[in-house]
Parts: sequence; C-alpha cells; structure tokens
Amino acid sequence: MATGMIRFQSGFTLLETVVALAVILAAVVGPVSLITRGLFTFSFSKNKVIASNLAQEGLEIVRLVRENNVACDTQNGPATWQWNRDPEGGILTRVRAGVDMESFTTISCGTAIISTPRLSVSCSGPLLYENDPLLDNYGMYGYRSGIQTAFSRCIDITSPPDAHDSDIPASAQMDVISTVTWNERGVERRVVLRERLYDWR
Repeated sequence: MATGMIRFQSGFTLLETVVALAVILAAVVGPVSLITRGLFTFSFSKNKVIASNLAQEGLEIVRLVRENNVACDTQNGPATWQWNRDPEGGILTRVRAGVDMESFTTISCGTAIISTPRLSVSCSGPLLYENDPLLDNYGMYGYRSGIQTAFSRCIDITSPPDAHDSDIPASAQMDVISTVTWNERGVERRVVLRERLYDWR
C-alpha cells in the first residue's frame, strides 16, 4: 500500500562536499608547500656555506703562497726572494686562475726546499669532490679526482692593485678576489670574497 509520501534521506549536499574538500586541501597543501619551500631553502643555504668555504680556501691558498715566499726570503737572506713571486716564476698576477690544495710545486730557498701550492690550474672546469674514504684527500674539493660538483672557483690576483692604500707602496700590496659560482634550479649563484695582502716584512 503506497501512501504517496516521499521520504528524504540524510546525507551531504554538493555544497557541503565541496566545502569539506576545500578544507582538507587547505590543510594538506599548506604544510606540503612549507616543507617544499623549507627543502629548497635548506639546499640553497647548504650550497652557500660550501661556496663560502671554497672561496675562503682560495684566499688562504694565495696567502700560503705569500707566506712561503716570505719564508723562502728569510732562508736566502735579505730581499732575495720577492714576497709576491709566482711559484711558476714571475710576479703573482693572475686572471681567472684556479687553485688546488692537491697540486704543489717546490721552491728552492738556499739550502731549504719549500712545498707551495700551484696557481696554474685553469678554473674553467667544475671542482671535483673526493668521496672515497680510503683516499687521503677524502672530503676535499680539487681538480684531480672525485665526482663532479656544481661549484667552480676562480681567483683573480692584481699586483700591484689599481686603487692601493696610499700610505703603503703599491709594490707591497696585492688584491685577491676569490669567486665561487654554481647553478641552482637554473639560476647562477655566486660568492665573492676579496682580500688585500701586504708585504709585511
């Protein structure tokens, strides 16, 4: 026996469903986008720290060459060895030179022989990272062996500098600029460190 009455069943309307989905999506998409942004920021920060350390190492290598020159001069007597001498000969002036803590040459200082870094390595290629724990240079960046990295390092040395300190002779000064570049998500990034070195003898 039909009574002719329509019974309504309880449930969600289309509008309620859309609102519920929007709330769920907002709850999921917000944290996911924050996590993604955090990962990109972490990656950039990590690469910037590595690049800063590599640029600082470039300055330290040139400083070591200067210190070795002064030590060699001390071994030979007064003013026989130039403070800004290139280990390969001549005055230490380079444009777009590479430096590598794995590449050394020796300089003869009277009876002493001093091992000093070479500055003749080209900076056109990327630095390599040695990831073999059995090697002495494990964890170091260089040009000899290892896996290719995104980083390249170039050193510019001007001796004497263009705009030198007026109270010190120009011949007793050199400017060193260490530049590390890398590509990150299609954008070229760079860290540039500058230092002025002096003949402090």
